Amino acid sequence: MAVTGSQPTSPKASRGKAGVRKDVSDSIYFYSRWEANMARLYTYLGVKWEFAPKSFDIGGHMYTPDFYLPKTDTYVEVKNFWGEYSRIRDEKFRATHPTVRLEVVLKENYLKLEQAYAHLIPHWEYKNSAFSVPSKQTTITI
Repeated sequence: MAVTGSQPTSPKASRGKAGVRKDVSDSIYFYSRWEANMARLYTYLGVKWEFAPKSFDIGGHMYTPDFYLPKTDTYVEVKNFWGEYSRIRDEKFRATHPTVRLEVVLKENYLKLEQAYAHLIPHWEYKNSAFSVPSKQTTITI
């Protein structure tokens, strides 16, 4: 089975709790509990979503937003840490793709969503939550 996802490029992304969440999908490899929780939230709210469906060239570097919401033609990036790397990548993306709609869910907004919805959504992951991670990753498709 092909798994959607690849290695994170952000220096901080490697610290996330990566893995497949069987309650969300058997074939999506999330890099963090926040990404998995956003997928759970979109599903709970009935929002159609796709995980990392497209990569954009931002001038010598490829950038893949976390989600695409087809109904609103919007890409979504979920960011716990907004450092210089993220800021520069965001600026390059907006400069090279000015007509593409990108929303960034930063920590403050994520925590508000968590407070409002986590108790309603089964398998919501909090800090230090356990989940099933496959023993090895199979072929990656983006």
